[in-house]
Amino acid sequence: MAWLAIIAVGVLAAIALSPIFAVIFLVVLITGIVALTRGSRTWLRFSSRRTAAWVTAFSAVGFLVTGSMANLVIGGDRGEETVAAVVEPTTVPSEPVDAPTPTPSETPTPTPTPTVQAVAVTNVIDGDTITTTAGDVRLIGIDTPERGQWGYDDARTELEGFLSAGVVTLVAVDGRDDVDRYDRLLRYVRVDGNDAGAHMIGTGWAIAKYDGRDGYGSHPLQDDYIASDAKHEMPAEPAPEPEPAPAEPETDPRFGTCGEANDNGYSDYQEGVDPEYHWYQDRDGDGWVCER
Repeated sequence: MAWLAIIAVGVLAAIALSPIFAVIFLVVLITGIVALTRGSRTWLRFSSRRTAAWVTAFSAVGFLVTGSMANLVIGGDRGEETVAAVVEPTTVPSEPVDAPTPTPSETPTPTPTPTVQAVAVTNVIDGDTITTTAGDVRLIGIDTPERGQWGYDDARTELEGFLSAGVVTLVAVDGRDDVDRYDRLLRYVRVDGNDAGAHMIGTGWAIAKYDGRDGYGSHPLQDDYIASDAKHEMPAEPAPEPEPAPAEPETDPRFGTCGEANDNGYSDYQEGVDPEYHWYQDRDGDGWVCER
């Protein structure tokens, strides 16, 4: 058993001294490489290149083995030092500090287009279009005669009178376009709460149009507009007055002969000029009758 103890002691000693052996093997390895490269002897006094090659190879193997052992020894010591150095810190209770509550930033809310908007009317273009302080406005769901058509003046005058009776407001309709292709606002127009479109249809100067029946989208008053339109027809265009018959040309009194005409102070009727020419005979054919 003594030899096992000796071997164990030797292994432990080799492990403990492995860093020193690693350095020695490294020096011999470098020396052997230099000798083989230059082809000359070094301080080790190799007798031949073959010897230098064997010694160099052995040194390389020894360096790898002892270097690995040295790494374990050094790494183990560092690990112990690291474990020893890790000390669980003692937590010292401290008084709670009230963190300032962050002030929420106010996000600006976009201002929507108002549903109901009071305006002033600056011009009445026709029976379904007006100009206001909010812009040009096209009344939703109705149609009136255009400029140059029968009823244009009457429809425009009717709407103008209706709008002048009180406070005018514009009412946007959900589900309908905000503006039309001419950039006119599409709105109900009300005066003191009374709807201008319904009024115009009720007078007969507007018809229900541009709604869900013809692809423009329905609107809340569509059924009321259609029902009112069925009850109120637009006034018919009056028939043009007949042109007056051409007045009969004024003539002199007619006498039986030129002598009688001359006796009463009438004479000298020319063909193609005076209608009286055909009442008498042109005996000399000179185009005159009843000459004096």
